[in-house]
Amino acid sequence: MGKAEDCERTITTAKEKFGDLDYLVINHASLSTLKKKNKSPFWDGDMDMLHDEVTVNYYSYIRLASLALPLLHKTNGSLVILGSMAGKIASPFSTFYAGTKHALDGFFTSLRQEVVMQDINVSITYCVIGLIDTELPAQFRELFGFLMDIPAAPASDCAMAIIRGGAARQREIYYPWRDAWMATKLRTIVPQFFESLTRSIYPPLLEKSPIFIGEEN
Repeated sequence: MGKAEDCERTITTAKEKFGDLDYLVINHASLSTLKKKNKSPFWDGDMDMLHDEVTVNYYSYIRLASLALPLLHKTNGSLVILGSMAGKIASPFSTFYAGTKHALDGFFTSLRQEVVMQDINVSITYCVIGLIDTELPAQFRELFGFLMDIPAAPASDCAMAIIRGGAARQREIYYPWRDAWMATKLRTIVPQFFESLTRSIYPPLLEKSPIFIGEEN
C-alpha cells in the first residue's frame, strides 16, 4: 500500500467485485525498525526510513478511507482502523511506528466528528491493539535479541474482537482488554510512572543510538 495506485486499485476492485461496500477494515503496517541496517533499536535519525513508514502506515490509511467513504455512505457502512497501544502509550523502540499510530488516532478521531456533523451514517472504529502472537514479535527478537517481557495474545481472538467491534459500530475497541484499556487509562493518570514501568519490561541496553555514538567520538 505504499503507492497511491495500490490503494486505488484495491477499492476499485472491491467495488467491481461486490458492487457495494458495507465494511472495510484497514489493517496493514510497515515496521521499519525491522528493516534497519544497523542493529540499534533506538531512533537513529534515518529520515528516509521514516518517510517510508509514514507513507505506508499513515498516508495509505487515509487514502484508502477517502476512496471508500463514498461507497460506505451509500450503505451506511463501517470503517475499521487498526491502531495500536503504541498510538496511545508510546513505548521505547517504536519511534517510527508509534508516531504513525498516534497520527492515525488523531486523524480518524477528527474525521469521526466531521462525519457526525454532516449527518453521515458511517461508523469509524479505532482499534487499540496490544502485543499479538504474530511473526512481527519473533522478527524483532531475532533482529535485536530481546522482546518486551509480556505474553502475546492469540491472533485469532484479536481478529474476532476487531470484527465484533466493527459490526457493533463501537467508537474504539481494546484488545487484549486488560493490557490495552487499563494501560491506556493508567498512562493518562500517572504518565511518568507508567513510562518508567514501560521501560522496565525491556532488558537494559548498553549500546547507545548511532546519533550519540558519533557525538562521543
